Amino acid sequence: MEVKIYIWLNEELSRKFEELGLKHAKEVLGGMKRIEIDVEQEMVEEIIKLFPNAKVDSSTTKSIELLPKSFKNEILKIIIEKKLEPREALREAIKKFKGDI
Repeated sequence: MEVKIYIWLNEELSRKFEELGLKHAKEVLGGMKRIEIDVEQEMVEEIIKLFPNAKVDSSTTKSIELLPKSFKNEILKIIIEKKLEPREALREAIKKFKGDI
């Protein structure tokens, strides 16, 4: 089963993404934007191992929840600084948090 990671963007980040021409944000809920990253099972297991408090909601949102803010911020930082696709930024953030970088 493939799940997603949702990262909500505040107005400032939303503007920054637009200014940089990054089209990864999806508009949901009355103008609020979020990044949606598809995560395959192998990566889900790696993330859960890295963050044991994270939970996979397989019934309603089909997403990984309770991820640390620092991890989500790292993903956003990588997307912005390196202009990477969200999925690649996720891979890089995982490596960084595992200490592989």
